[in-house]
Amino acid sequence: MLTLADKKPPFEFDGGVFDKAAQAIYDNKGFDVPMMATPEAQAVVEETMRVLDTAIGSGLPHEVPETLRYALENNAFIFSGFKAFHALREVGLSLVTEKGDIKPFTDFLNDVRKINDKYNRNYLYAEYNHAVGASQMAAKWHDIEQDGDRYDLQYRTAGDDKVREEHALLHGITLPPSDPFWESYYPPNGWNCRCTAVQVRRNKYPRSNSEDAIKRGEECTAGAKKAIFRYNPGKSLELFPPKHPYNKAPKEVKNAIDGYVPAEWTPKTIADAEKFFADKLGVRCSLKGFTKNDMEQVEEIFRSVERHFQCYPELKKVTRFVGSIKGRIELLAEEKFKELQKSYPYMPDDELMKHARKWAKKIGSASGCYAYSHGACADWNLSGIAFNTQHKGEDVKKRLKREVNIKWSPIGTGTVKAVIDHELGHEIDRLVGLRTDTDFLKLYGEETKNGKQYVIDNLSNYANTNAAEFIAEAWSEFLNNEKPRPIAAAVGRLVIKKYKGKNVHTSSST
Repeated sequence: MLTLADKKPPFEFDGGVFDKAAQAIYDNKGFDVPMMATPEAQAVVEETMRVLDTAIGSGLPHEVPETLRYALENNAFIFSGFKAFHALREVGLSLVTEKGDIKPFTDFLNDVRKINDKYNRNYLYAEYNHAVGASQMAAKWHDIEQDGDRYDLQYRTAGDDKVREEHALLHGITLPPSDPFWESYYPPNGWNCRCTAVQVRRNKYPRSNSEDAIKRGEECTAGAKKAIFRYNPGKSLELFPPKHPYNKAPKEVKNAIDGYVPAEWTPKTIADAEKFFADKLGVRCSLKGFTKNDMEQVEEIFRSVERHFQCYPELKKVTRFVGSIKGRIELLAEEKFKELQKSYPYMPDDELMKHARKWAKKIGSASGCYAYSHGACADWNLSGIAFNTQHKGEDVKKRLKREVNIKWSPIGTGTVKAVIDHELGHEIDRLVGLRTDTDFLKLYGEETKNGKQYVIDNLSNYANTNAAEFIAEAWSEFLNNEKPRPIAAAVGRLVIKKYKGKNVHTSSST
């Protein structure tokens, strides 16, 4: 059990948002995963994130790498989402009596207040303190890494009568930072842990035996509830333990937390798919060049755009076409033909169509790429995303996986969906003006100054092209790597913050 300390918590959680979410559950007569995408549940996630964001701000020194800051914030957001899911699921379970009847609202509300106190007062107090401590230790680890093994690292407790016996076992352990001990037993090592690790001159203190130290670490964190703290927030840039019980949730929860609930896929033919795209996404669509044998990849394209439109609806203003390059060229030619007919009514239609097709091919072709994001011809609703069907089928699967293996593309992005996510990364970049944003440029400068090979190893080779590709590559990894690396997590979080900050405009370019 986590109990609240006597002193007043350093935060105020707005219980009103929790009450509104509970009301929505009561009105719905139950709770299910898709409800996490509702405004009421999203408000609970955002309120939890606001509190934890304050903790991160308290724990981090002012001057830390932007990647570190945003990566910790991203982990806090995921944690907030899973926490809200478990709390609201408990609210849903409290809705019915033992006989299966819906409780009177007054009785239900009393239960809701108890659940709110448990999750958003008692638990959140310990989680807030952990976020402060983990942020501090992550920042300290970054400084330690700069020195390598030049200094040893010594584990120290707070040294007072509140120190837990098991933590006292670790006091004084002295080992180089590269020792495996620090991968699992770097502080904090429990809720409200006040331990730290400090650099000391080599040979000033005798080095500990690594095996004995690890054994003491195992004793300190013995038991399922304590073992979750066997991680290093500085190395993984995870604010909360990756094996925290909150993370035990259906896979669909992560999508719903982000505000995404996938529609049932029903198309059987390419014609069906084109209509499905138009009806569900509200875009012009031509999938010319695909066949019914390519439906798996067609669905991947749909899922990418569907998710973006649900989570970032402003994109609908600039992404007006989704389909194939062949299909877009065909529609461009049709529109240009209509325009030429009005301008040159005396010329033969076949001659006009010849000019229209030539123009459309020049505007819409891109033989060397998998797909493109194109801002031209928005007036015809033909600005948007197009996939190159020259690279469809099993061939593209093999090539995309190979490009991940050779680090040309980021980890997790060896799919057609990831290709479209990359292109939509360009769209959302233009939408929020990220590539010229001061916060992004600071992050970009800090990462690229480490050199081309550093970017290759920590993102991708293609990310070295320019700032726009750096963003798109990071965004694609952020959405497709189950555990996005620090650069991808940081860029992803920054994109979300800028979008939610209403820093949105609708200009578009190729």
